Amino acid sequence: MTAPLDPVPRVLTLTLNPALDEYITVPRLEPAVKLRCGQPFFHAGGGGINVARALAALGEQVLAVFPSAGHLGRFLEELLATEGTPYAAVPIAGETRQSHNVSETGTGREYRFVLPGPPLRPPDQRACLARLQACGSADFLVLSGSLPPGVEPGFVHEVARTAECLGARLVLDTSGPALAEAKGAYVAKPSLRELRELLGEPLVMEQEQVLGARQLIARGTAEVIALSRGERGLLLVTDDLAEEIPAMVGRVRGTVGAGDALVAGLLFGLGRGWELVRAGRFAVACSTATLGVDGTAMLDRDVVARLSPELLEIDA
Repeated sequence: MTAPLDPVPRVLTLTLNPALDEYITVPRLEPAVKLRCGQPFFHAGGGGINVARALAALGEQVLAVFPSAGHLGRFLEELLATEGTPYAAVPIAGETRQSHNVSETGTGREYRFVLPGPPLRPPDQRACLARLQACGSADFLVLSGSLPPGVEPGFVHEVARTAECLGARLVLDTSGPALAEAKGAYVAKPSLRELRELLGEPLVMEQEQVLGARQLIARGTAEVIALSRGERGLLLVTDDLAEEIPAMVGRVRGTVGAGDALVAGLLFGLGRGWELVRAGRFAVACSTATLGVDGTAMLDRDVVARLSPELLEIDA
């Protein structure tokens, strides 16, 4: 199923392991007792889907492509349609996974329970790529999120070839072997934890983090490394640039999707011809706006506009 597209998308996202995200609150998690929960909230989730949700909220032309399975997959599609995020779902066997996000009202602590997704067979993988190719062209192609069972890390090379055919710049937000094997992306957005795990180094000082990011650039992983560092903000690294963009001060109500919103903000700015650092500052504003909402909800455009005058200039 595909939501109506008008106009043609500038950004395509591919989410191989989508999730139906559920958010609930409890006073406190305790073992072996009946916990009275707050009203549950449901959102479509998974890395690329969240990027698309954030871009759609900003007013960007975007299409989210993902495999959809069973009743939960159809519910996920309904949520996207209601929210107004254009999508193209590739039907597969099984049942789309769920993720349970639990917040303690007494402490503010978050707990995230992530279930495995259904296997994605080679014909399903080819169908997802074919759906992307059917778009004809795009400015960016985003591969974001975990790889489900049946997908080997080398599949990232197939996605890179698809991006080349579309004339799109590839953006990667993945980790582990998939990131290790990736080649030819325009932007890769590892977290500091993911970069440490990949390189096997502590990367405590900023200069060490810059050198670690440049190891990925030297490998041909990407031209730009957007290193997300939580409370320490964003570090943008290229061959000849290393720019720290501090995190913005704001109340943190939930962390789900903040990294995806950062990717969305970066692409929104780059797609308008902004230089990299300006786009990075806008990306941090988008991430901050998402940190300020509960659970698995995404950013509010009005909040982003208050944090970043760039959006107001576009609206003028």
